[in-house]
Amino acid sequence: MSIALSEDQRALAQSVRSYISRADPLAEARESLDNPTHELPSGWSTFAELGWLGVHLPEEYGGAGFGLPELSVVVEELGSAVTPGPLLPTVWASAVIAAAGATEQQAELLPGLIDGTAVAAVGIAATATLSGVSVEIAEPVEVLCAAMADILLVAIGEDVVVLRREQVQITGAPTLDPTRPLSAVTTNGSVDAVAVLPGASANAVSIGRTLAAAEAAGVITAATNLAVEYAKARFAFGRAIGSFQSVKHILANMLVDREMSTAAAWDAAQAASDNKDQSALAAAVAVVTALPAAMRVAQKCIQVHGGIGYTWEHDAHLYLRRAGALNASFSPVVARADIADATAAGIRRESSIELPAEADEYRTQARAFVKEAVAAPADQLRRLLVDSGYAVPHWPKPWGRGAGAVEQLVLEEELSALELPQYGIGEWVLLTVVGHGTAEQHERFVDASLMGTVKWCQLFSEPGAGSDAAGITTRARHVDGGWIVNGQKTWTSGGVTSTHGMATVRTDPEARKHKGITMMLIDMSAPGVQVRPIKQITGDSHFSEVFLDDVFVPDADVLGEVNGGWGVARSALGNERVTIGRERLGLGVTYSIHDLFTVVREQNSGMDDTVADLVAEDLALRALTTRIAELAVLGAGPGPEGAVLKLVGSEHGQRLADAGLLLSGFLPAGSELKMPVHHSFLEVRFQTIAGGTSEILRNQIGELILGLPREPALA
Repeated sequence: MSIALSEDQRALAQSVRSYISRADPLAEARESLDNPTHELPSGWSTFAELGWLGVHLPEEYGGAGFGLPELSVVVEELGSAVTPGPLLPTVWASAVIAAAGATEQQAELLPGLIDGTAVAAVGIAATATLSGVSVEIAEPVEVLCAAMADILLVAIGEDVVVLRREQVQITGAPTLDPTRPLSAVTTNGSVDAVAVLPGASANAVSIGRTLAAAEAAGVITAATNLAVEYAKARFAFGRAIGSFQSVKHILANMLVDREMSTAAAWDAAQAASDNKDQSALAAAVAVVTALPAAMRVAQKCIQVHGGIGYTWEHDAHLYLRRAGALNASFSPVVARADIADATAAGIRRESSIELPAEADEYRTQARAFVKEAVAAPADQLRRLLVDSGYAVPHWPKPWGRGAGAVEQLVLEEELSALELPQYGIGEWVLLTVVGHGTAEQHERFVDASLMGTVKWCQLFSEPGAGSDAAGITTRARHVDGGWIVNGQKTWTSGGVTSTHGMATVRTDPEARKHKGITMMLIDMSAPGVQVRPIKQITGDSHFSEVFLDDVFVPDADVLGEVNGGWGVARSALGNERVTIGRERLGLGVTYSIHDLFTVVREQNSGMDDTVADLVAEDLALRALTTRIAELAVLGAGPGPEGAVLKLVGSEHGQRLADAGLLLSGFLPAGSELKMPVHHSFLEVRFQTIAGGTSEILRNQIGELILGLPREPALA
């Protein structure tokens, strides 16, 4: 998935891809390795003609009048081809001038940067001095593409100064990525700046970080695609190397890095129009997420290719050079410190989705319902919710409202004041009953379940089967009027409190593994059903093992076709995956890592970087969730984001709990906060097991999303 979401953005991205396919900037990047140059790339005039240099700038100066989101789309796509030249520093500089420059400064500087007749570069100078308009850069400042620039922006303290090329001394500097050479910039004593942009330094840093993250996302996408295609085509030991689980997991992690980085870069671009605290936090998160990920992915791209990836002739090291240079120039280390400071200061990322006009009608209806519900007796609230469809609005009518993405997002806001029923696993089961059940089953189960008199569990997992949902040994034989079921299920969440369970049962033992399975609805109070709670490492017993000894299940309680249960089960598993993916952020952690960090930070815990990484991961996950909602509003189908949310969300919760435990060591003796910290530390171990282990999820990402070959069946 790319940064581009809207129709206009996708069209813009496609225009850049079309240029890349025609001009092959990657070949030009390769040429610059052998023949480094400070000349503009061959496509520079085309960039201007196509409007990319001014896509984010006001129309009155020749720009397209869009903003940083559209500019990020261009930067991402060109980054995927390691496009050489000063586009990134030039558009970075013009964005700063547009944001902070006076009208006359914009009128003087922006037209040339838009039409390509002027090139710009940006430097962050920690030791330079500024007095009025007098600037002195005594210690060299490392600046990207300075030797190509006509205009240099230098951040000094809280301000940004604009200098002309002839006012500075530029000498070459060691460069990891010759496609965009570095230079050391100084002044010969004091010079008078062309312009001073007061207070623009912080925003300049945020803009630079946002664009660097967008470019890193492009590098990640290209390097991932390169590695995946090689893993499909390269054979070793008689099989494609992509079929090996170890390689599959490397590539799945690369896809995860791609989705997380793209989401963080997208969020930073969206935040550019927010207040400075929000934009600064989002930009820092984007750098901490995307830049190290770009380096990891580029390194793993070489690893997947093996020896050929380590050769000069192969393109893999071009991505590694660009990723490494981005990390060196835009320092995730400094960005982590900024995130830690913001977290301790109580700054939290806020985000929202702009909804179309139809949302107003849904909002009016919802508010009228809330008014009615608040006035009704408390014991009537659930009945009102169920009858109105607001209990499960996304369900089809008559049980829900058939609510699309827009209405669901409105209801998420408007119904938040009500105590809504939580169905847990029951919602997954009921959706399956609605989709595959008979009219009689609908009549018997759906309303009673929504009202809470029928409670459901899932009877899928079996001893010895692990994450293999088709590894079913529970069997049933047909008798007059129904089936006699024998077997054992385990890891059944809510088994003790459930009235009914949805079970996978093997009804044709001669059929192939995924055939001969039937889905049955089992009364948990029926003779022969025995539920034994399993005590967890926390001391709780949220799941159980269930023994089925000659349990009679009427024909009327078969869900779907006999021997057609695997299709029903896949539907149920799909329901579970979407729900868990959406709600998984830090699940099992019952306290705020932000608040805990704020309490102990003054004690020099040494945890700043750890907490900053966790905050960045949390916000990237939330950005991914927001993008899913945005795509749903736009009518796009599901992508890989849900699988990434499930995988990273569960592991994120564990990392949160681990960090919380370390931070709790700095709490006062006897602090009440230690108890939830300890409980969460144990509780979260389950999160990478429930609903499919992280390892199995990586296999699924590799095979179902990346299209890697399956593991051959063992002889």
